[in-house]
Amino acid sequence: MRTHANKKRPIRIDEPIIGSKDVNHEVLLSGTGITPGQQLFINALNEVVNGNLSSQLDGKFEVVSYPAGFNYGVTLTNNGYYNPATLQDIDTLLGISSNGMLELTASGFSGTYATLLQDVTFYFSQADQQTINSANITASEEIALVLAEFTDAGGIFSNPLPFGGELQDVFNQLTALFKSLENLPDSLIGLSNAIAFYKNVAASSYALRNKLIAATSYLASALANLTAPSAVNGGMQTGASSFYPGFTPDRYPTTNQLLGGLNSPNSIEVDIALSNFNAPQSNISVNGSGGLDMLISDILTLSINGSAAYDLSKYTSSASTINMKVIYQGVTVFSAFPSILSIDGTQGWYANDILQEVVDITGHDATGYALVGGEYNVGDYFGEGKIFSRLKTFVISQQPTIQMTFTGANASQIIADFQVNASADISLLGLFSVGSANMSYYVKIIDDKSVSGSVIVTFGPSDPSGTIPIAQQKAFVLGGVASYPPNNM
Repeated sequence: MRTHANKKRPIRIDEPIIGSKDVNHEVLLSGTGITPGQQLFINALNEVVNGNLSSQLDGKFEVVSYPAGFNYGVTLTNNGYYNPATLQDIDTLLGISSNGMLELTASGFSGTYATLLQDVTFYFSQADQQTINSANITASEEIALVLAEFTDAGGIFSNPLPFGGELQDVFNQLTALFKSLENLPDSLIGLSNAIAFYKNVAASSYALRNKLIAATSYLASALANLTAPSAVNGGMQTGASSFYPGFTPDRYPTTNQLLGGLNSPNSIEVDIALSNFNAPQSNISVNGSGGLDMLISDILTLSINGSAAYDLSKYTSSASTINMKVIYQGVTVFSAFPSILSIDGTQGWYANDILQEVVDITGHDATGYALVGGEYNVGDYFGEGKIFSRLKTFVISQQPTIQMTFTGANASQIIADFQVNASADISLLGLFSVGSANMSYYVKIIDDKSVSGSVIVTFGPSDPSGTIPIAQQKAFVLGGVASYPPNNM
């Protein structure tokens, strides 16, 4: 049987980081399927973004659903503190929705990491444990001398004793006090000599005990820095006395950088062509691909000035066509990475090396970190499409502008319904909605003059308003590059 170090279970991490034990694993691990029309749009957007932004991306872009929108006000302008809402956006698990689409979930990445680490323990393989057991016999006199010198120097054994017994307790306490067993002061020369005698007789066991000390301390530092972030350990200040676990400063964007990107001319476009309106279906192609027949009600639904939702059949006949442009203005790419735990444990909290050992060692006879207790299944949590994943790179934009050119349609009805500045709610292909409670969306332009026999209607977000604090303003999330620790971090 493999042997492991016992450890006291740490305090669970508090809000705003959300743990993962309520995550619906079935939802994350399976989906009911994306419709052919949705897949057409997703494929087109993936192709356009990967083609246009390849030099800015650190991996393959994938469309991700996040209806809440990204809080691009990184810092609170009145005091310079970090915006907790922004931190929670980047510190969010990546999941798979019920229809099989990637989405940012309601659970926190760092909170899930914390709950996982609470069930991680440093193991000894059977062979390494046997090395220690043999040393306990062959070096019994040297061990007795170490223990005697420890108590003679005023040392008191811990209660309960740690894994490894009294000798390990001595090593642990001395390392905590002096950073290393090699750094004992001259006042403890007797104890120092006794440890040297033990090391001489049981060098392999001595090395393993030191390895256990270092591994346990490293793991404890990750949890401590995560559950109690501070200015000292690299936490990001969100209030006068509140901190959030840190994200790598040199990769984390500023509000001005994001604003500059969102106000830039960078844009991408997806074109949708609709024809053959024969109720209840129409033919759809996206960026020239497809030619699928879909229910008109599944393509696009509208609500103007709070009216009941309706679909495009209200304006079309069998001879009608609609050419739709979905334009994402101000496309901006940024990355944010968890702050890496330093070797000495004083800074950061994320330790990919611990997770790599968890994946490699759990369930095997090997020395290293492993999950214990059976509460978590490595196969469910680690790997592409699994629970423990996040977006390492975000692609955001302004809320998309939708320009619809109606040809051979009921022009008078369109002009009557779509008044300039009328509020609009639009759901496109069931993939995203604009004009919901999260954003203001309007009829921006009505043009029945430019193209004979056509009416062009442009919908878009409201202009930025100084009455809304920047800390509450949101960008549209197109998707990004996924990270599946411990690989592809």
